[in-house]
Amino acid sequence: MRTSEVEKSSRRSALAVALIATSGLMVGTAGQAVAATNHDLEARVRVLEAKLQNLDDIESINKLTRAYGYYVDKQQWDQIVDLFSEDCRVEIAGRGVYFGKKGADAIFRKVMGHGTIGLADGALFNHMILQGVVDVASDGKTALGRWRAFVQIGQYQKFGMWSEGTYENVYVKENGVWKFKDLHFYATYYTPYDQGWAKQDLPNNGPSKEFPPDQPQSVQYDVFPGHYIPPYHYPNPVTGKPWVPSQPQKPQQPR
Repeated sequence: MRTSEVEKSSRRSALAVALIATSGLMVGTAGQAVAATNHDLEARVRVLEAKLQNLDDIESINKLTRAYGYYVDKQQWDQIVDLFSEDCRVEIAGRGVYFGKKGADAIFRKVMGHGTIGLADGALFNHMILQGVVDVASDGKTALGRWRAFVQIGQYQKFGMWSEGTYENVYVKENGVWKFKDLHFYATYYTPYDQGWAKQDLPNNGPSKEFPPDQPQSVQYDVFPGHYIPPYHYPNPVTGKPWVPSQPQKPQQPR
């Protein structure tokens, strides 16, 4: 074989080796790219699944809280107690703090319901739950929620009154089901239906003597014309800063 042919043959062999090596690198790079893409897709799916679970949790908590409002409307206290965890805490206005389902039954059925379940003839007890803001913890096991209640209470041809207030609640997920862990209602005002808040105010509720609370109310405040802002559980949604009163709150003692 001539020298030139030997050189050409060597060059062809070298080129073939280079092509094979390059092809292997390309295949390896492509495989890495596919693996990276799959990993990225899996990560994105996990993020979307977490967001979907969060939305599902919020909707479940919304339904729980709204159902509570409808049960209060008709004074179905037995239905309400079932919405709470075994180690729950309930505090409504100035009535004090009740613990556990036994405590929840005491404040709802015995104190507020006077031992009976269901509305009496001619009674009105509307409890409209509005403006919910719910935030679920990153572990998906607990959540916080703020709500407003607008209330109409009355007995036909006897009396009628308005009330309003804010709930700041804690929720817990037990065996996949959301329940109330801590329900806290801060009353804003009570006023007669015919006079209204512009002319006459009524005092905050006090503790029951027949079925006393497990603890006194945790926050000493007065209702309108007094002024108290229940602390927000959430930061400002734009600035991300936690809420701090512009002036220190000076809640008044209950009258």
